[in-house]
Parts: sequence; structure tokens; C-alpha cells
Amino acid sequence: MRKYSRGLTLAGIAALLLSACGGGGGGGGSSSSSSSSSGGGSNVAPIASAGTNQTVTSGVTVTLNGTASSDPDGSVAGYAWSQTSGAPTVTLSSGTTSQPTFPAPTVTTAATLTFSLVVTDNRGATSPAASVNVTVNPAAGSNVNVTGAVTFARVPFAATGNRGLDYANPVQRPARGVTVRAKDAGTQAVLATGSTDETGNYTLSVASNTTIAIEVVARLQRTGTPSWDVRAQDGISGNSPYTYALAGSFNSSAGGSHNVAIPTGISAAGVAPGARPSGPFAALDTIYQGMQTILGVAPNTIFPALIVDWGSQADGTFFTAGGGQHIALLSDLTKDTDEFDQHVVAHEFGHYIEHNFSRADNIGGAHGLGDMLDIRVAFGEGFGYAFAAMVLNDPIARDSYFDGTLQRSGSFNVETNPPTGSDDQACWCSESSVWSLLWDLYDANADANDTLALGFGPLWSVLIGAQKDTPAFTSVFSFVSALKAARPADAAAIDTLVAAQQITTAGIDAFATTESHFVPGVSPLASLPLYTNISVGAGPVTIATTDDAGHHNKLGTHRYFRFTPTSPGTVNISVSSSNPSNPDPDFRVFRAGTPVLNEEDPPPQPETGSLTVAANTTYVLDVYDCANGCDTVQGTAGDFSLTVTIN
Repeated sequence: MRKYSRGLTLAGIAALLLSACGGGGGGGGSSSSSSSSSGGGSNVAPIASAGTNQTVTSGVTVTLNGTASSDPDGSVAGYAWSQTSGAPTVTLSSGTTSQPTFPAPTVTTAATLTFSLVVTDNRGATSPAASVNVTVNPAAGSNVNVTGAVTFARVPFAATGNRGLDYANPVQRPARGVTVRAKDAGTQAVLATGSTDETGNYTLSVASNTTIAIEVVARLQRTGTPSWDVRAQDGISGNSPYTYALAGSFNSSAGGSHNVAIPTGISAAGVAPGARPSGPFAALDTIYQGMQTILGVAPNTIFPALIVDWGSQADGTFFTAGGGQHIALLSDLTKDTDEFDQHVVAHEFGHYIEHNFSRADNIGGAHGLGDMLDIRVAFGEGFGYAFAAMVLNDPIARDSYFDGTLQRSGSFNVETNPPTGSDDQACWCSESSVWSLLWDLYDANADANDTLALGFGPLWSVLIGAQKDTPAFTSVFSFVSALKAARPADAAAIDTLVAAQQITTAGIDAFATTESHFVPGVSPLASLPLYTNISVGAGPVTIATTDDAGHHNKLGTHRYFRFTPTSPGTVNISVSSSNPSNPDPDFRVFRAGTPVLNEEDPPPQPETGSLTVAANTTYVLDVYDCANGCDTVQGTAGDFSLTVTIN
């Protein structure tokens, strides 16, 4: 087999020639080096020097300086400059001179540009690269963008049993839509204000080279369309929302993100020696999520101003006072707190939504599982919990509290139909039936009797339409009858869900004229019919009132009449009570939910009042004896009759 040897290189050939000729120029030997000079001997590589680091401002002329470069055994003959990192990229006046120049670029935050220099000596040897940094700050008087992210610590529920909040394992969540301010670190003057986005990020435009501090404000605020203004503070008066400041200060031109992580201020054992900074931000974030639910079907919504009173000792509640709207949340860490109970916060926000965009005839008062309620209360409270489940996409409603020893929580599932024949039974007077029905209409989880998945849009359309304008009181009857009218193709499926709540579906209307399900334990005479017809000038009509289900807002304490005058004019209304001990009848008249006459005078009876009415317009009369129906107990409650005359 033929073998091939590696051929000689050019260097090898040259060496052979030199050997054959006895060396170059008569010398007897040879030497090697990295570079040969015309005079013979080694050439040492030159040394590049790119100068010292510089800090400049936008617009000035920057001079790079390579004049300190040197060559130990010769001279520097050439320069090669290049930008190796940093943005923006600049153009040098020359890349081959010892001192090239360039104009410092316009920047909004400090930018560091890195340049490399390689030099060549007079015999062609090159140096290792040397580098220099040029930091460019925004020009004086210009604005820079200060950025960062805001998070708040949310305390989750413990994973086991009925344990309450797990203070040992808080989780940082983006603080969405909250206000962020840049303040002068010295004077505390506000220099810029903005809001965080969906991911908690913020950007503030601030004058360059200014020492600033960052402050986060417990306020959701947006102008234009859509718009809102929700702030969390201690109390309902004034305008002093809670704030949280990022520790320290910094130069506005400094790069990097200035992130704010708001802590709970609560120890793993559930003790807070000082402030609890994340509480108001947690409550606001739930409300922010609630607003997104509305904006998903009504993107141009204008939300009226709302104050979250966190610091109150009042139970979680929505109320109006002093021309404003308020949600009060419990904040006593040794008893009960609401800021991390998302279903509680979203429930109260549901009352705000119903009040502002639909109609809330709810008379308020205490309520709980198993209560047989006034139909106005049953719908309002049932809607609140169903809305909370929709906002949070979670049908398990939980409420934490401290029992004096441990954190505890109570819970219920809004998807579970209340049973029949028990304390918390299905009924048109049960908030449990209302929230279960509304959730089944909304959700995509098919279960027993539930084949519908309408989502929020159709429910919203009824709320802001027929439910808002119904001549009856707002109840499950007004809502269901309007929904069936709006969606005739779904009427049969809606009836299936309604019937499961022990509500008569045939002929259902806003006035419950066909309802036939009586409530165990409540006198039939005091429950049905829900609305008694009465005519002007037709003589007195007597109905029953009872405290069988409880006081004030329970079924049977308030009784309803409806009348439709055939001609305009003034009517005189008289109500008397058979209460044997301290009769105190009261009444209110409504037109499509708007009170037009309020007669709640103390005894003696009868209670009377006059009202100018329009022809062919339906009015609803709410009558009660104060012993049964007032929000505070007055006299001895019991079973009485109420007699009404309209002339």
C-alpha cells in the first residue's frame, strides 16, 4: 500500500533553504521570536491604554484617550477603537486615532457604554485589548423614567380543616392599579404620580439627577373612560389613604428597578406589634379584580368614588353616608379581620355594584345560613356572595376569625343547593337559594340540574335593565322572570334550576303572583301572597304580620301591597295595627324602587299620609308594625294584623 507523508510547510521549506545556504548572511546559527525586525532580535508586543472611566451628561463631546499606550521596544504605530457593549451605539469621529470623539447620546436613564482599544507597534505586533467605560447621565433639566414593581403580602388560608389565616406563609402578589408617587427626598414634595399596571409595574417621569423617594398609596384611581377612585383609609371622613414608603432614597438617574415589596407586619404567630402595611392593599386588590369583572362586559363603566374604611370595628358592610359610599372592613387582629378574606370584600363590593348599576331594595340587617328572609334581603345578600364567587372564580366562600386561641374560618359552597326539609332549606326567601341559582346560571361546571353556562354578560344585562326598572321589589322573582324573557331559548333550563330551589316556575313574574311554596314554621297568612292587591277607594284590606322567622328583615315582618291608580290625583293612606301592647304601624310607598312617601311616626295610630299619584302607574306599599319590622326591637313582637285603607 502506498503511504503518504505530510507535506512540508512554507516555514519548513525556508528552514531547509537556510540550512543549505549555511544560514543567512554567513551566520552559523538561527533564532526565533514572535516578530522579526529588520535589524534581527525579538519584538515585544505593545501595551494598550484606553484611559480612565468617565461620567458625562447627554450632549457633551466625549474624548477617548489612548495616548498612554506604549511599546517597550519600539513605538505605537496604529490604534483600533470599537464599542463593545452598552446602548445606544455611538459613532466615533475616527476609529484609528489616539483620541477619537463622539457626542454623548440622549438618554432618559443612566447608560454605560464600553469601548475597546487595540494598538499596533512599528513592527506589526498587536496588543491585548484594553477597555474603558463611559457612563452617560441625562442632561440637567431633562426627565428620566424611574421604574419598578410593587407587590403586597397576601396571607392565605391554612390548608388544613377549618383553620384560618396562615400568617407564617404570606405570598407576595402584584399590587394592581395602585397609586405610586415620586417625592423629593428632602422637601417631600410630590414630583410625579402614576399607577401600577396589571403586573404591578410602574413608570414615573422625574427630573434627572434628583434625589427621590418612592411612596405607594392605597388608592385605585383612573380618569377618563372607564374611571374609578377607590381609596383605603382609617375612617370615612377626610382624604388620607394609607401609604407605604420604599426605604431610603436614590438618584433619579440611577439605573435599575426600584421595587417595593409591602409586608404584612404580622408575625407567624399572628401578632402585629406595629403597622400592618399590606392590609389595605390586599382589600383594594380584591376590589380591583371586581372592577375587572364588570369591565369585561361593560368596558366604559364609570365607577362612583368609594372609600374602604379599614380600621373600622364595624362588621363588613356597604353603606352610604355624608354623600359618599363606603365599605367598612373589620380590622381587629385579636378578633376578626377582613382584609385577607376575599369573599367578604368582594361580597361587599357586590352590594356597591348592585346599588350603583342595578337596584338594591335590600333593607339590610343581620342574616345568616338558614334564615328565612325578606325577599329583598334574600336577593341582595345572595347576589353579593354569588358575585364574589364570580369575581374570584371560586365558589368556596371563606371567612376567617380569631377565637381567642387559634385562627379559624367558616366556609360554604355557593354551588351547593340548600336541601329541602331542613333549617337552611331551599326557598324564595333564602339567600342560599339565590346565590346557588345565580352561580349555576353563570358557571361552566355542569352538575345536578345545571346545563347552563351563561357567563356574566347575560346576568349583567338583566341587572342593569329589567331588574333596575321593575315596579316590584328586587327579588329572585323579578330577576328570574326578566332573564327568562331575555333568553326564551334557555327558559326550560332556567326553570329546572329555579324549581330545584322550591320556587314555582309556571307563570313566574316579578310580583310572584303564582308562587305556591309555603315556608315551614312561618304562618302561611304572613308569607303568601307576597303582594296583596288593593284598590283606591275600595275599602280596608287586612293582612297578617309575624315574627315567626325573626325580627326586622325576616320573612313575615314586612308585608307588601300594590295598587295602580286609574286616574291622577292625591291619595290618602291609613295603616293600623292589632298589636295589643304598643301598636306602632309604619309604612313606605315606592314607585319602581324609589321611595315616594315615608311615614314612620311614633304612636298613636293609625299611621297616615298623602301622596300625589300618576294614572296607570304601579305603586308598592311596605307596611309593618315596629315591634316586628323596625331595625331595633320596639315593644313586644308577635303575630298581629295590619289594616290598610287607600282613599
